[in-house]
Amino acid sequence: MWIKDFAERGDNPLREPPFVAITHLSYIDSVSSWEYPWHPHLDEYEVTFIVKGSGTLFIGQQEHTVLEDDICIVSPGIFHRYTVPEGGCMEYFAIRFLKYPEDGELQSFFASRSPAATAAAGACAPYLRETVSLLQNAHVGIDSGLVQTMCLPCLQIIQRIFAHSSETIPSRDSYSAGDIMRYITQHCEEHITLQSLGERFSISPSHLSRLFSNAFHCSPINYLITARVARATEYLGKTDRSVAEISRLVGYDNHFYFINLFTRRIGCSPTEYRERLASRDLPKRSTDITWRRA
Repeated sequence: MWIKDFAERGDNPLREPPFVAITHLSYIDSVSSWEYPWHPHLDEYEVTFIVKGSGTLFIGQQEHTVLEDDICIVSPGIFHRYTVPEGGCMEYFAIRFLKYPEDGELQSFFASRSPAATAAAGACAPYLRETVSLLQNAHVGIDSGLVQTMCLPCLQIIQRIFAHSSETIPSRDSYSAGDIMRYITQHCEEHITLQSLGERFSISPSHLSRLFSNAFHCSPINYLITARVARATEYLGKTDRSVAEISRLVGYDNHFYFINLFTRRIGCSPTEYRERLASRDLPKRSTDITWRRA
């Protein structure tokens, strides 16, 4: 597994049309052991290429089976997640780019596929696989200009694939449930309870819990915990902050409690997770990370 974020203007120096600002590249090879929680990318399109295996893409209350060599597009602000069945596995490559300028050629095209769409790569799959392999080998010291040089042709090829054959995934999300999820995601480091959520949205805690669970198949508090653990994994992988500091940043004053909770969810301690991430030796399974757990 590897992740590369691009946050500076200089990371995307080739600004002639068609221009997209690449913000993120990643290769996820452990979906079977780590189900990333529901999340949106507020100002970014996400394009994923399924390199190996198969799984399910959830868009709100919709679910769509994705297969090897499939390409998925998710629009900005759309809650989504990928899962695999028990005993299954899936690996995928992801590119994220800013929605600005919204009238750009690629941005306008991808917007027409909102909220999400899928297509088979077909004859273009070998080219995409080779590009993924090159990026995977070069990601640590990758030159900023090379990011666009390699990614822009991929996005243009994907545009052509989707122009000829694609399936749009409709969103039938419950806006009230979506509002609750968005609030928890944006405030997960704060003190949140069912009572405080009920007061925030002017509904009873029991009704809020039922509404959220019906929409996303997990309780609000379970989602809160998973969102905090997910944020903690990002801090562990992208910063050198101490475990105690990360504990406070994700909403837990007692870092011993946080360590125990993290270990139950992920299958190893935060320190072990950081070490394994550095060596790409992540735990192969975590029984407590799935959304069905309370």
